[in-house]
This record gives sequence, C-alpha cells and structure tokens, in this order.
Amino acid sequence: MSALSKDNVVLRTLLNVLDPSAEQRDACAINRYSALKKLRITLPSPVDEEPFDAPARPAHIVVEERLSSCTISVSWSDPRSGHYSAQIWRSGLARGAAVCALTGRAISRGDEVFRPRAHDFHVPSNRHQMILAATLDPHADLPAA
Repeated sequence: MSALSKDNVVLRTLLNVLDPSAEQRDACAINRYSALKKLRITLPSPVDEEPFDAPARPAHIVVEERLSSCTISVSWSDPRSGHYSAQIWRSGLARGAAVCALTGRAISRGDEVFRPRAHDFHVPSNRHQMILAATLDPHADLPAA
C-alpha cells in the first residue's frame, strides 16, 4: 500500500480505527485500567466481604416481637457487627448452610429463615446472619394432625 498523504485525514483515521498501532492500543489499555481502578476504589468489592468470618453466635440477641407472618423485630448487640434495636428481619429461604444466630442449630439450604432487612441505602453489618424460623414457632416441631 502506498504512503497516505497528510491531506487525506478521513482515510487515515478510518485505518487507525480498523487497525490501530501498538502505541494506540497501549494508550487505550492504560486509560481503561485507570477508569476501572477508580471504580474499584469507590465501590466495595463483594469478594472482600467474607460472610463466614463473623462469629457463629452474637453476644446478645432477643426476638422482641413477631410483627407479621413474615417479619420479626430483633434486638441485636455484637462487638463485631454493632448494635441494632428493633431491627426488622424478613422471612425467606436459606441460600446455603449456616448456623442459627439465636440457638446455634444447623441451617440447611432451603430451610425457612429470617434475615435482616436491607435497603439500597442501608445494608446492615449482620446481613449474613440468620434465625431458623422453626425456632420461633412453638408448634413447628409438633407433627401435623
């Protein structure tokens, strides 16, 4: 291919877009890396958060009242995750094996549990803790009639 004249800017730009030089690729990679690095600094990485490093049972936990069939109010105090009074917990299914924060009983995947309610603007530090729903219902262990 013959050398392009400096007058044909459009054609040179099109060729650079289709087949960029090595220094253009390096410049783009550096800019992309710096943009990603800024995002990593401002946004917490989910990999950094270990749900299993918290103690199995908190220092003090009390189920204050059952608000509805799917919500309870919990008073929670733990040196690592803080203090919550009248924290709302919602019912759901366990996504994996865990330990009940209230009784220490084993929780299997698919068991009905209560978890702290989280919002977009507030995620509690005890969000990985669960209470087995069967421990709150006094008739849960009785066989069905």
